[in-house]
Parts: sequence; structure tokens; C-alpha cells
Amino acid sequence: MKIVVDESVSFGVVSYLRNEGYDVIAIADAETSGLKGPDVFQIVKKEKAVLITRDHHFTNSLRFPSQETMCIIYIQRGNLTSTEETKLIRWFFDSYSIKDFRGHLVSITKDHVKVR
Repeated sequence: MKIVVDESVSFGVVSYLRNEGYDVIAIADAETSGLKGPDVFQIVKKEKAVLITRDHHFTNSLRFPSQETMCIIYIQRGNLTSTEETKLIRWFFDSYSIKDFRGHLVSITKDHVKVR
């Protein structure tokens, strides 16, 4: 499974996922740094990937339909440190199977998981 990590997400999440053996495309990497939302979404669709983001505009299902992706994971509001963000993603991946969220938008916070 490929995972695209948007620039809005700390690089600690990228490192964690790579260490866990996931195939990760980090938008913050030099080749893709600075890409706009539609271009990021094209990569996600092309790769049939999971998108992990903190950018609220990816929750707009008209512009970025999650059913065209493996799923979109939106880390919702909150002033999280890189360590807290990584712990949140680790908790989510340990607690749930991504396959159960295929084609959905999943919003996560420290307190809950919401699926659309």
C-alpha cells in the first residue's frame, strides 16, 4: 500500500511509516515540494494511495472525492507536536485496518475517529 504524506504533516510521520515498511511518498521531499492540492491529489489517485494530510481543503468531497483514493486521513485541528502527530498516526494504524476505510474520508483527533 502506498501512502502520500502531505507537506502539512510533520516529517516524523513520514519517518515512522517508512520505518514500519510502508511505501511513502512525502510531498515535502525535493521532487514534489510545493505542489498544490490538485497536483497532490493527482498523485494520490494515480498511485491508488492513502493520503495523510492536515489541510482542511482535502475534506471537500467535490474537489477531492475520497472514493477515487484508497482513503484520505485528515488529522483534524489541534496544535500537535511532531511526536504527538506521529503517536496519533501510530495509534490509528495499530487500531484499524486501512482496508476498512477504502474510498472514505477519515478525520482523526486525539479523541475520536470520524468516517465519511
